[in-house]
Amino acid sequence: MGPATSDRDALIGRLLGGRYRIEEAMARGGMATVYRASDLRLERPVAVKVLAAPYADDPDFSERFLAEARIAASLSHQNLAHVYDSGRDDGLSFMVLELLDRHRSVRSVLREKGRLAPEHAVRVGLDVLAGLEPLHANGLVHCDVKPGNVMIGADGTKLIDFGIARPLDRPMRGPSSIGSLHAMSPEQLRGERLTPSSDLFAVGVLLYECLTGRVPFPGGSPDEVADAQQRGQPIAPSALADGIVALLDDVVLQALRADPARRFESAAAMATALRSAAEAQGAAGAPSGDDETTAVHAVIPARAPAPAPSPAPAGSRGRKGPARALAFLAAVAVPLVVLAIVLLGSNDANGGGGPGATPSRDASATPVAEETLAPGMVRVPNTIGMSEAQAEAAARAAGLAWRIEWQVVAGQTPGVYAQDPEPGAVVREGSRFVMQAYRSR
Repeated sequence: MGPATSDRDALIGRLLGGRYRIEEAMARGGMATVYRASDLRLERPVAVKVLAAPYADDPDFSERFLAEARIAASLSHQNLAHVYDSGRDDGLSFMVLELLDRHRSVRSVLREKGRLAPEHAVRVGLDVLAGLEPLHANGLVHCDVKPGNVMIGADGTKLIDFGIARPLDRPMRGPSSIGSLHAMSPEQLRGERLTPSSDLFAVGVLLYECLTGRVPFPGGSPDEVADAQQRGQPIAPSALADGIVALLDDVVLQALRADPARRFESAAAMATALRSAAEAQGAAGAPSGDDETTAVHAVIPARAPAPAPSPAPAGSRGRKGPARALAFLAAVAVPLVVLAIVLLGSNDANGGGGPGATPSRDASATPVAEETLAPGMVRVPNTIGMSEAQAEAAARAAGLAWRIEWQVVAGQTPGVYAQDPEPGAVVREGSRFVMQAYRSR
């Protein structure tokens, strides 16, 4: 909502519902105006949201607005703004909410700072997801999760604005979609039925904007935003801002998938993934003396003649100096030299010491020549059945730009169940490598 204008000022001083005295306009959007008011019965300040025309003139819409306000009033959660009351007064439909005058919207913080630190963005995302859980459990989709509706305060983050929440699976009616353009999922832009996954897409947009200071799918009209969404996933946040770990990239990009079925199965599942990213983010904040991931990926650009991988895959993206790269090369080269000496000694022992000697049956059984790859090429490992840690280690050792996509499914054994490219494929070093894994709750 933007600043209020004066065409609703006739309400200032008016008593709604016999107890709420309107004092000043705080914000106005396309659907409603929010006023600061006093609850004369309980002697406390409140916020009153009054439905605007033409929505107020639509009996069905007005009734749904009030019905959902009643549902929201039955919910009590620290990350949801409390809805105290709702009603009608002389043709006006209104909702009475907790006044968050000591909070700031994420939108105002982003205007001031440009973007949030990754740790702060993760905390905001976790609070929003926690608030969405009871909403979804009670059969509602919020439909308008955006920086302007997320309020940051000393006691945490609160999600506000239930005015356009709607029952699960109810399609939009009419030719237009309701919501904030850049936060709308592809299905919401098309006016199709909404599910909790639609809200999770909006949380992905929120996190992306908090991390990078920009929206993932820019455009000035629904058609332009839809076109941007159809072009595929946006640039990974870590390519636009420093200090973002690959695991956080993965969470955001999975939430932003066009297909609702390929996002997270629930707010709880996304929160689980985001907490894992928070742990990785915290670990990344304390540099380690033996950061294997960093060393391997620092070497790749110097060794591989192939073009650098696209920034969209969320692999490991550490940056360390050449000393650590040399250390890695030494660690790899020494065992290879030792292995070569052992093989040569074995060959001499079997009478095959010279360059023109005929190899023995045992020596010829070792497919050394078949395993030799062209410079800059690597063989894709088989990670299916591995734990995430094992799969990550295998992908690092192969020098691939890896990422893991996970699903939290009750009863499933954790581990990798699919990968792309297939095991054994020969690809350029630094190529995209995606693994899909189950995680336990």
